[in-house]
Amino acid sequence: MPTRFLPTGDAHRVTTLELLFDLVFVYAITAVSESITDRLTGRGLAEGLVMMGLIWFGWTAYAWLGNQARADEGPLRLAMFFAMAGYFVVALTIHEAFVDLPGGLPGPVVFVVAYAVIRLAHLVIYWFAADGDGDLRHTIQNALATTSVALVLLFVGAFLDTDMRLAVWILAVLVDYLGIFLSGARGWRVAAPGHFAERHALVMIIAIGESVVSVASAVSHSAIDWPLLGVGLLGVALAIALWRTYFNAIAVSVERGLREATGDDRTRLARDVFTYLHLPAVTGIVLVAVGLRVLIGDVADYGAWSSVDVPDVALFGLYGGGALYLASLSALRWRVRGEPSIPRLVVAGWLLVVGACMSFAPALPMANVAILAATFVGLVTFDAFHYGRITRDFRLGEVG
Repeated sequence: MPTRFLPTGDAHRVTTLELLFDLVFVYAITAVSESITDRLTGRGLAEGLVMMGLIWFGWTAYAWLGNQARADEGPLRLAMFFAMAGYFVVALTIHEAFVDLPGGLPGPVVFVVAYAVIRLAHLVIYWFAADGDGDLRHTIQNALATTSVALVLLFVGAFLDTDMRLAVWILAVLVDYLGIFLSGARGWRVAAPGHFAERHALVMIIAIGESVVSVASAVSHSAIDWPLLGVGLLGVALAIALWRTYFNAIAVSVERGLREATGDDRTRLARDVFTYLHLPAVTGIVLVAVGLRVLIGDVADYGAWSSVDVPDVALFGLYGGGALYLASLSALRWRVRGEPSIPRLVVAGWLLVVGACMSFAPALPMANVAILAATFVGLVTFDAFHYGRITRDFRLGEVG
């Protein structure tokens, strides 16, 4: 087995070991979605968003590391195995991070210890993988300072009551994200732009897959009938539309932009577009999955057109999550091409208005799912008629 880290190059793509690592991230995303669904309150939503911020930064840290050296060769392969185990413990304890269940180990402490291990191990491994790159090693040392402050806050919060824990952990997330952003792009490297773009594109597929899983889990306990079949197919149509709004052109555009940039400009673009702007996009899909899980579950339990008391958090997840996803895609386009996607911003605004109105209207579960699916299908249909030839040439030009 090679004993040295193997550097990546421009032609490097995502390895199968990284895909295996992402299976653990799938579980973590599902755990966040389920934790919000189990506590459909504003506080439960806030706790879920904190969890999402933490697990995302942990995942994207290893995406940067896999761009520095091959994840499936040399010492990094063993390090990835170790990180997968730690990440699995993190995912196992997400549901106890704020509500410690009686008996067993203290959930919040186990969560923080496992999370600290994978974050600190990442920086240590990154330092060794940066062999010969003094600027990168100096940047990693600076990142260690910020990360350590965030981890201390997480550790302190694990011993506080739940109200104080939430406040301290929000502060820890802010310190983590702002510290890395304010430290600048100098020193970090993006040696394989295609790998980096593909890595984050695949995680978008993972998030969209969570919406499909939500549909399936919501109907799995009921006998199939026409309403359930219909609402299930609406969920699949929504997943396809979510995929198309990102992969039709935006995914290609961000990869091309990353390839064209060089030096610190490339690093800043990768940081802004992937580490920061992909987070709200993935979070939006997770929130949509929460809304689907609740509303389709109501269809299964009470019927398609029953007027049931749906928590506002579920409606916010459905419509607000969809709006957040589209606004994030518009911001991605703005950062890469210098102009936002106006159709996505308009539809995002429409979803917020409709969601606000539906919170005062009789909650018809199937109607809400149908409205969201129809809205996204309408958006991709508009794109196909108005930009179809342009985006097709753009995609084929990238391939060719």
